[in-house]
Amino acid sequence: MRSDIDLPRPIVLTTDFGDIDGYVGVLKGVILSINPHATLIDLTHSIQPQNLIQSSFVLGTSAHYFPRGSIHVVVVDPGVGTDRDLILMKTPDATFIAPDNGVLSAILSKNDSSYQSKETGYVQVPDDFEAYVLTESEVWLKPVSNTFHGRDILAPVAAQVSLDMPVTQLGRRVDSIFFLSSPVPTRKAEMIRGQVINIDHFGNLITNITKDWLLNSSNLQVQIKDTKILELSTNFASGIGSRSLPELVSLIGSHGYLEIALKNGNAAKVLSVDVGERVLVRTDYSG
Repeated sequence: MRSDIDLPRPIVLTTDFGDIDGYVGVLKGVILSINPHATLIDLTHSIQPQNLIQSSFVLGTSAHYFPRGSIHVVVVDPGVGTDRDLILMKTPDATFIAPDNGVLSAILSKNDSSYQSKETGYVQVPDDFEAYVLTESEVWLKPVSNTFHGRDILAPVAAQVSLDMPVTQLGRRVDSIFFLSSPVPTRKAEMIRGQVINIDHFGNLITNITKDWLLNSSNLQVQIKDTKILELSTNFASGIGSRSLPELVSLIGSHGYLEIALKNGNAAKVLSVDVGERVLVRTDYSG
């Protein structure tokens, strides 16, 4: 019987390519041409185009569910063709191959909460991580397109990593990578101020307020725009909701963040809300 060590390291793909064009299929074709035995997993290809904050959030809340040693390829790259670097980052649990544009920020923050307070810019790579700028073009496809580095550089590198090519043969080690700061909630007295940081396929509004902010708060009121939700529900199907929209609920979602959802509906559309919308939580609400 094969042990877990003998199992292939899955290559997990996260992109903003959507499912209309052939871009995702081409990524897979390149990887399988180099390693026909590669195991490929789609995390998502529905990141909003060029949305670095969303891609960081999705990766940060998902990566730890994959087998140890997984190889994550992230192609959300508004700077493709510019002088931004492409990097490989090794953590104790996984390898990440991506543009050096902040898409790996949540992985850093999950490892060390002190990163949550850092400003946008280059930050030191954690002591137990390794980061490499991809420089060894011998393994890249030729010619390299100015607009599809995912195909020509990231996919071939991922395939070589899955075949156990040493990372020192792929690039040059660096001490810092680009970090993209995310909005952090604030608290004043009994009021927490946060904002919507992601909207999922169902139109659920995911905020940057984690469950830890709401500990020991038995009476809550959640407000978005002029709509006030009167309690925290335990699931999408129950709860008092709002007086004006009884089907609107707030709850702690599966990622551990406060969400606002519409029962059997799309909260983002009904409320005309986009990412960045302010959310207020009153923790001493008594009705």
